[in-house]
Amino acid sequence: MSTRSREQQLAWGLLAPALVVLGAFGLFPIGYALYVSLHRWRIKKEAAIGLDHYVRAVGDAQYLLPLVAGVGLVWMACRLRAALSGRGLRPRYVYIAWSAVALLGLWLGVTQGLAGLVETGDPALYNGFKVTFFYAVGTIPFQLSLATGLAYLLFKITRARGAFRTLFFLPYVTPIIASAVVFRTIFSPHPSSLANRFWRVWGLENQRWLYESKSAVALLLEGAGFAAYPAWVDSVFPSLALTSIILYNIWVYVGYDTVILLAGLSAIPKQYYEAAEMDGAGAWQVFRHITLPLVSPTLFFLSMVAVIGTFKAFNHVYILRTPGARDSVDVLSIAIFDQVFEYHNAGYASAMAFVLFVAILALTLLQNRALGRRVFYGD
Repeated sequence: MSTRSREQQLAWGLLAPALVVLGAFGLFPIGYALYVSLHRWRIKKEAAIGLDHYVRAVGDAQYLLPLVAGVGLVWMACRLRAALSGRGLRPRYVYIAWSAVALLGLWLGVTQGLAGLVETGDPALYNGFKVTFFYAVGTIPFQLSLATGLAYLLFKITRARGAFRTLFFLPYVTPIIASAVVFRTIFSPHPSSLANRFWRVWGLENQRWLYESKSAVALLLEGAGFAAYPAWVDSVFPSLALTSIILYNIWVYVGYDTVILLAGLSAIPKQYYEAAEMDGAGAWQVFRHITLPLVSPTLFFLSMVAVIGTFKAFNHVYILRTPGARDSVDVLSIAIFDQVFEYHNAGYASAMAFVLFVAILALTLLQNRALGRRVFYGD
């Protein structure tokens, strides 16, 4: 037996335990969930129904073609822009050609494809996507921005850095159930709750917080005296209950992001800062041209983890969920949970879970392609 064959056998032997665990607790559950999603499965297995669950969840299949065509046109527009820019054409003509194809793709995909799917699909699924989108957009930018600022301040100080790092990290290691219950007390609708006491300091009325299904923007308009506001305000902005949950999520994960970013900042060679100081660069110039590019791989990693985490959020949302908020806080994982434990429909819940899996995979690939090129690895 050759040396290469022995090395391959040794490698597979060392990998075997991990592969067995991955297959038993990773691949097998995914495959079995796919099998369940193709059956009518209430408590026990019933008849095989093929893709009926997916049609019920996503919508009429005839609208998938315009959606796929629209996405394809947008992708072609991006490729067209790069191709035309490299041929030395005038920027105005490149912009017109790129915009025309992109707008056609958006019109076809949104108005002819996505709108039809939403109309014929499960309202719970698309409401879950909407709430999850609000949750991600309201969480990730503020979370990463605040963590970057805190990490940069900690990086600049020399005393008590370890104490502050531990203090910021505590919310992340605190059991989620315990901290969520505490936040549920803080955001209680009772006038003596901590949130309402803070709210009254600014001369504002008590709020129902986690029990309020109206959007935070609508409540601000009502407080400013605009009793008649457009009905779409409650549809395009997150509810006050979801806003309260977003604040909880930021409080929990900003410490984790701060510690990871602080490690990334500590890995930056000091020679860069010394050279910038000798050249007379200001604090903002140093941060913009040295710190931010060199810490971009860490930010990229944290953004990827945050997107995946927000789309899988469940524990704290379930604890902070109240009947008064109705479905304004029901992220997609909550909708899937309800299908299993409230409606006892495991087959349909598995189909919804695979739709969520495809959405997370698509977002991850899109984020990797859109932001991966902007990451500076020091080459």
